[in-house]
Amino acid sequence: MKEREKSIVTGLVLLMLIAWVGFPLHHAHRFAGSLWGGVFGVTGAVLMLVPLAYMIIKRNKKLKQSVAKYVSMRNLLAWHIYAGVLGPILVIIHSGHKYESVVGIALTAMTLLVVVSGFIGRYLLSGFTKEIREKKAMLTELQTAYDEALVAVQS
Repeated sequence: MKEREKSIVTGLVLLMLIAWVGFPLHHAHRFAGSLWGGVFGVTGAVLMLVPLAYMIIKRNKKLKQSVAKYVSMRNLLAWHIYAGVLGPILVIIHSGHKYESVVGIALTAMTLLVVVSGFIGRYLLSGFTKEIREKKAMLTELQTAYDEALVAVQS
């Protein structure tokens, strides 16, 4: 399941980056103010608020205990991840690639930075942690074998 989740989230992050990079090729100046542009914008904004719920629940012990009775923290983390990636995608679509203000460009850049840094922290750095754990286990095994060989040689 974790590998499947990683593949899906990687695809969504790539989609987000492609949608962002597409602004030189596509401009829809009136899309953001249209009905569908508004639906995409509001839905994206709401989805971008969902990760806050996970962060609050995770850090509040009493709230965590009461919520964990109904929903596992693993499921809440999955909601946190998917909403945190889908929200920015919808907001970029909402923008219609109309980055004409400094504030709009800064908000888009910060949103992309948050998503990419979360992706790196969740999926790439966890691989490093796993590899370090494996190397430490190998070192322990080698140290034990060395100590046994040293005792055997001295006997």
